[in-house]
Amino acid sequence: MTPLNEGRSRKPKPKRTPGDVYNTRSYYHAIRYGSQKAKVPNWHPNQLRHNAATSLRKEFGLDVARVILGHSSPAVTEVYAEVDREKALAVMEKVG
Repeated sequence: MTPLNEGRSRKPKPKRTPGDVYNTRSYYHAIRYGSQKAKVPNWHPNQLRHNAATSLRKEFGLDVARVILGHSSPAVTEVYAEVDREKALAVMEKVG
């Protein structure tokens, strides 16, 4: 009598089981691995923070974005939040 799974290869057991704690680095590596496997451009978790900061700055201003992101200095927030060039152009058209 032969075993039912004879001839089949067994998958190696993962080093981590679902539910283990992930840190920032392992989260980034999991996203990078998934991006490569899916053959899509590399994506980084900080892009979410950057996108949120830019949206907050555009709609509510730099100070609101700074408070929500938890920065003590507006200079740090400016690293994450892109300048709203459309708003700057509209102001320049208005003032001449």
